[in-house]
Amino acid sequence: MEVNDFFSRFGFSLYLSNSFANSEKWFIEYQNAGFSFVFSSLNINEEEKGDEKIRHIVTKCQREGLTLIVDINQDSLKRYGNEGIKKLGIKALRIDDGITIEVMKSLSEDFLLVLNASTLSDDFLRKMMDVGIEKTKVLACHNYYPKPYTGLGGSSVRDLNSRLHSCGIKVITFIPGDNKRFPLFEGLPTVEEHRALPPIQAALDCLMCCESDYVCIGDNALSSASLERFSYLTKGIIALSAQFPKQLKGMNFENRIDASEYVIRASHSRAQLKGYAIQGPASHRKRGDIVLANEQFLRYQSELEICLVDLPQDDRQMVVGHIHESDIPLLDFVKHPFHFTFI
Repeated sequence: MEVNDFFSRFGFSLYLSNSFANSEKWFIEYQNAGFSFVFSSLNINEEEKGDEKIRHIVTKCQREGLTLIVDINQDSLKRYGNEGIKKLGIKALRIDDGITIEVMKSLSEDFLLVLNASTLSDDFLRKMMDVGIEKTKVLACHNYYPKPYTGLGGSSVRDLNSRLHSCGIKVITFIPGDNKRFPLFEGLPTVEEHRALPPIQAALDCLMCCESDYVCIGDNALSSASLERFSYLTKGIIALSAQFPKQLKGMNFENRIDASEYVIRASHSRAQLKGYAIQGPASHRKRGDIVLANEQFLRYQSELEICLVDLPQDDRQMVVGHIHESDIPLLDFVKHPFHFTFI
């Protein structure tokens, strides 16, 4: 197995402490939303029916084409052995810091190696390459931090990711879910600032600002509202909750690559909206307003914009809707490669 086997940039966590019923429910929800990989653990040795539960997760992943990443330490590796892990059907291992490079080399022949992004030094990477571990078999993954104010800063994560990218290694970052996990119930983020953010905003910040390649939900579950957002995001679309004309429902737009700092300017919207009778007042424009050019703007008629800042009244520009206040922060992420739509 290689890193390229992921079919989307999003994953979720299933823990052996979860009930079969909850694991089954959450798996179906995430799978339907387009998530491509699952994070779990073999390190809970005392967990009753642990082997049965991990086999259940493996079977589900194999059936639905999802990649399973399993956290493993020296004790669980000794307990199962390489062959035992292979028999479980596991394809990717998140390696504990205590496992030696020589053991990793052996494991890399059968598994994708997922290493600790926060502690992966240049020297260690060189040693890995020296013993013959191929970069295509290596992925990095940050920790999550259950205790408040112990998470990493976003700029630190970006710097770590940049260094790993320069070595040709892609990175996973954790974000909190809506259904917080015990025992603290305060979220499982990598980046501390994400602890208080909606999951969709945390995910976009990971991808766009921290420059992570993949995002994994650390907690158990997402709300139905969050799952709806991620069902769009797994397809490369940012869904914006808004008051908007019914004619725009179901339409996808994209910001121009040569993006303005003042507005999101929808490429091709003049052609998309040509002939639609959409009207609105030519009033003072505020951040989050959905604006459409009228016939006075000549060749720019029907061009759609979303204001990123407050702008003065322009008789050629009609305010036809507004992004809901809760989604205003998402506007900063509406740029290449993502499209956007209104919901």
